Amino acid sequence: MNKFLKLTLSTLLVSTISFCSTNSAPSLPRNFNNCEVSLEDALNQLQEIKSLSDLSFDVRIVREITDREECIDMVLGTNLPEGAELANNKLVDLVVGIKKDEVTESVKATEYELYIQQLEEKSIEKLNLITAPLFGNAKVDQLIDNQNLITYIKSENPMNYRFMFSEAEGFIYGVDSNLNVVKIIDLSKKTIREKEAGLHTFDFIILENKNYLIVTYSSTDNKYKMSAFEILSDFELGVEINLISFDLQNDNSVHFGGKILQTNKNLLLCLGDLNSPGNSAKFDSPWGKILNIEVDNILNSPISSHDDSRITYIAYGLRNPWSCFLDQENLVVPDVGNIHWEEINILPNYNETSDPYFMGWPWYESFFDANYQNSPVDETIKKQQIENTFFPSFLYPHSKDYCAIIGGTNLIDSPKWNGYFFVGDFCTGTIWAINIEKNSQLIVLEKNIIPYSITTINDSSNGTLLVGTTSGTILELTLP
Repeated sequence: MNKFLKLTLSTLLVSTISFCSTNSAPSLPRNFNNCEVSLEDALNQLQEIKSLSDLSFDVRIVREITDREECIDMVLGTNLPEGAELANNKLVDLVVGIKKDEVTESVKATEYELYIQQLEEKSIEKLNLITAPLFGNAKVDQLIDNQNLITYIKSENPMNYRFMFSEAEGFIYGVDSNLNVVKIIDLSKKTIREKEAGLHTFDFIILENKNYLIVTYSSTDNKYKMSAFEILSDFELGVEINLISFDLQNDNSVHFGGKILQTNKNLLLCLGDLNSPGNSAKFDSPWGKILNIEVDNILNSPISSHDDSRITYIAYGLRNPWSCFLDQENLVVPDVGNIHWEEINILPNYNETSDPYFMGWPWYESFFDANYQNSPVDETIKKQQIENTFFPSFLYPHSKDYCAIIGGTNLIDSPKWNGYFFVGDFCTGTIWAINIEKNSQLIVLEKNIIPYSITTINDSSNGTLLVGTTSGTILELTLP
């Protein structure tokens, strides 16, 4: 065979191979593991695949702490098998190496750009609270310090305190007009205190014509409890009466929720998924749901099961609804996200719905695929849930140091801020004011002004906000 013929056959063979290669389904590059490719190069390769193959799929960054210096800002792996086929609506998570407590600016910037791109593709970038304009910074005054992690603060109370607050360790205190702190309840020996487990919230209710203080907490007998204490005087409470007791699962210590609300003589209880996402999609437990509880005869006949006839469901498909609150006719549900998105859900006319709202979890994190691979329900039910998902009204990504949504209150005695409610971010201390009717979202306290992680935002009944922190400090915010 002469050289020309050999060359011609070789050219044809290469052309044929190239043709077959370019016409086969594109796949995930095989060097996307073990720190073989940088984050920047990986993104460039994926963008080229998108362009050449006319594909649309989401790309996200998942941080993973590593001790390997050569793996910082490099791709450790992905959520897909090596060489997996890439197609429309596929989700590609790039697992990127970072140092403990240190993320490079390039990773932060790239993360945020990808999140913004996702929002723009769905035309929902206006829902991003990070981009809200600054109205002005609230004046911050420290009222209380040297306490433990604050879980809730309430100004309105029948015990004549300026306000009352709870600690995760199992205590509830009253604060008088001189800011003296008085211990009201000590449940520390009955309360599991680990990670997010502890005493979560409290409220006041009239049952059988008597005033009661009610609390929610994770109990040492592996139950999640709501208990009542009759108010005998400003300084004295009756014995503990159990109202609700749910089994805790697998000794989990996160995602309780636990906020108590009152409406139409019923109690609402917002509960997280106990770090088991499947709980949120099915009805064999109370977890990952908002319960509407009839209180008739509850003192004499406590609730011990999720299928008690006095319980109906307002919503399910929730991950960790921390500090739900009522705003006029709406139920506002800040749901703490997983690894990418924080969300604020606003449920209108929540008492009039015949079927509970499905809030998306574990199939969605905000508007986006949560990449949950287990099957807590069959495919038919999963499809119905996805089709009927009630999506959030506002959101923001885990980027620029923002990490977890914290609720939340409106202000009773503030004409200037009438119609607004207030939420914040756990990590940065940012506080937002949101008015649904005016379509107004404003920053009223910029990030990093508060030097602690915030845990709860409440109304002082005096036109200001009371903010609790992980450090045991209570702050008063006078709004701009």
